[in-house]
Amino acid sequence: MKMNFAFIGVASYIAPRHFHAIKSLNNKLLISYDIHDNVGILDRYFPDALHFNNFKKFEKEFKKLKKKIDFLVIATPNYLHYRYIKFALINKVQVICEKPLVISTYHFKKIEKLEIKHKRYVFSILQIRTLKAVKDLKKKINKNKFYNVEINYITPRGHWYLSSWKGKQKKSGGLLFNIGIHLIDLVCYLFGDYKSYKMFKLNNKISKGQIVFNNAKVNFYLSINRNDLKKYKNKKVIRDFIINDQKIDLVKNFEQAHIDCYKEIINKKKFNLSTVKKSILLASKLNNALL
Repeated sequence: MKMNFAFIGVASYIAPRHFHAIKSLNNKLLISYDIHDNVGILDRYFPDALHFNNFKKFEKEFKKLKKKIDFLVIATPNYLHYRYIKFALINKVQVICEKPLVISTYHFKKIEKLEIKHKRYVFSILQIRTLKAVKDLKKKINKNKFYNVEINYITPRGHWYLSSWKGKQKKSGGLLFNIGIHLIDLVCYLFGDYKSYKMFKLNNKISKGQIVFNNAKVNFYLSINRNDLKKYKNKKVIRDFIINDQKIDLVKNFEQAHIDCYKEIINKKKFNLSTVKKSILLASKLNNALL
């Protein structure tokens, strides 16, 4: 069944992956909005889509089309997610939102109430869950066996990062939300409810901590500091996820992951609020652990 989409945040870095997924699954983009003008990529995917860089004009046209719209996609800076999720639900349109869904547990609880009130639902992009290596690992996890997990995720960013909204804690949620949320979601997906957690270091460049589950202990190190790559010869990025000395590939087929997410959401209604709740709440607690 062909679906119709609206899109807020079409000038974002991640937007083309959404366009590709929507187009690949034979769906249509009807209307989009972004305050920025660098949206020429729309011509490659949806040349007939209406576009606005004034929200009031977008809202007016959106309300005319809303009965035809199946999903509103949100790919804005993190701190704006709640605002546009609320806008969609009030207008009786379901949502597909980029990670992290929200960076506030208060806003998460508000969305839970909005879903019930307006009888529309919110779904999140969780690329890593769609990877074959992760699905295979999930099947092998034995509740009666203990696992030691080491996550070493180093993805250097230049000075622009800290100057942008991504480097602002109140706008991005910091490293744990902006970069680490998929990894936090992954360990929650694999091991269930956590027992305890602690942070050893947390600033705008580095996040180091530990999460303990009933049958697993997870040590993680997230960094955007280029100096952390010095001990890795000729490596530009490190994405190590090691479980009981076995390395799991979190890169292979990653370009296909948005398409697979859309399939799971559209066909199976997966990755809903209940799916992402654990990771959102845990990321928030980790952020506050050193306060």
